[in-house]
Amino acid sequence: MLRNAFAATGAAARELFRNWGALALLNLLYAALLASVYLFVTTREASVPQLILTALAALTVPVLFFVLQAAGVASLARAGGQLNSVLRRALRDFWKIFLISVPLILLAMLIVYLTNKLQAYFAVADTNAAPRPPALTPLHPLDITPPAPMRWADALIFALRLLLLGIVLPLTAIHLWIGVAREGLRATLRKSLHILARALAPQSVLIYVLGMIFFALMPYFLIFTRTPVTNTWLELVLFGLRLALAFVLTLWGWVITIGALEKAEAADEMPVVRMPSSEDVLEKA
Repeated sequence: MLRNAFAATGAAARELFRNWGALALLNLLYAALLASVYLFVTTREASVPQLILTALAALTVPVLFFVLQAAGVASLARAGGQLNSVLRRALRDFWKIFLISVPLILLAMLIVYLTNKLQAYFAVADTNAAPRPPALTPLHPLDITPPAPMRWADALIFALRLLLLGIVLPLTAIHLWIGVAREGLRATLRKSLHILARALAPQSVLIYVLGMIFFALMPYFLIFTRTPVTNTWLELVLFGLRLALAFVLTLWGWVITIGALEKAEAADEMPVVRMPSSEDVLEKA
């Protein structure tokens, strides 16, 4: 299973890097998406033009996001075309991808709401518990107070939230997007339960976890890890390089993960051809 996961990931990476036109389109869409998010977050609602700009950014962000996902699926999920083909399929399928993602978006909001309620409940229960006796610590002013003990309820809720929002829902969304690109919206809706079971298969989860190393973990450490340098300009240059590398790893790692999942799914659906045995040959003779 591990060998198949690496093989599917390698095949998706080779196919992506062979299609430079589609890769340039994906980079352009991702840069436009990040710019729209930046405008939406930083623009202040103080005047009419700023309100209009904020409203346009709020509309542009989801459109660019789903066009980017449609282009990523089209560039690797049996698109077999160049830049024009990928762009045409992305503009044709992005609204279908949006429609099939609406239930998952609502489910994600429900999960966030319920886990927040659960965390608040355990916080209140911990507050109402009997107070612990104070620890005997020295009164020296340089003494460091010990850290607060870890609350297992918070750790379990965080793990549950990461499992559902970070693995289960994205995996389900990717397989639904692949189904829309290959078979259309109606056929994907009819096979939604089968797609859900296939999304949570061990090989699918393994491919996704391998992809998370590139599109999630490595960009996180690149952005939030500071290089100890004394020169201000050198620090700015290194920070810019880390941002550029995080940009590349996030986008390319995500698209390659989608392609690897599509290739693994296509391999599972491929019929197995059984070679005739010697007994079959003798019976026919």
